[in-house]
Amino acid sequence: MNYVLLLLTAVGMSASLPPKSPVKPASQPVVVLELFTSQGCSSCPPADKALQDITDQATKSGQAVYGLSFHVDYWNRMGWQDPFSDKEFTARQRQYDRSLNTQTYTPQLVINGRQNVIGGQRGRIEQTIQAIQKQPASGFIGVDGSLIRNAQQVTVKYALSASGDYRVNVALVQKEARTVVKNGENGGKTLINTHIVRQFKSIDEQGISGTVDLLLPTGLSTDQTVVLVYVQRKDNGQIVGAKQL
Repeated sequence: MNYVLLLLTAVGMSASLPPKSPVKPASQPVVVLELFTSQGCSSCPPADKALQDITDQATKSGQAVYGLSFHVDYWNRMGWQDPFSDKEFTARQRQYDRSLNTQTYTPQLVINGRQNVIGGQRGRIEQTIQAIQKQPASGFIGVDGSLIRNAQQVTVKYALSASGDYRVNVALVQKEARTVVKNGENGGKTLINTHIVRQFKSIDEQGISGTVDLLLPTGLSTDQTVVLVYVQRKDNGQIVGAKQL
């Protein structure tokens, strides 16, 4: 009887305990490389390759460096229709150009929302990455999340370590594609593109968690994709957190 009494007492005590608070994701310096590119631009393939090499090396080293390839649409009138281009990506680039007081060009790389670099300048890109990685973790927020995948869409659930005046960006990213380009400046070449943004949503976030649905483009399976969740300050566009899922 004493054992039964002790067991019932323990169960009662555990039931009365307050629920555990969810563990907040840890903050750390992160780097997000947003490349604005086009298959119709002859200067872009070296920048595409630089993005691939830099992010591959970072992944092997366990560094939080993430790449996104936004294909703009203004090169489409030059003889080749880039299948990954989107006017919304062009609008995103021009928004950056206004805030950073730069011209619109390809290949343009925006690093953490605040620095504009020509996409093929590997040395300068790597120096900027190293400088960001030396910044204190207190200047960033933690990001975590999970995915639910089916044949039509990906549902993204994310959580932040702190609330604030942030914009949360969620990108569905195709890992790699090979395209035979028939016309334009790259006519006759087979181009390899990586980190290709296929769907993109931004949410002005006041809380610390949310859910986003991203539709899968026709012919693209979930195993060909990853999702990047990254957070920007709304006042100056600086990226302060990111997580690849």
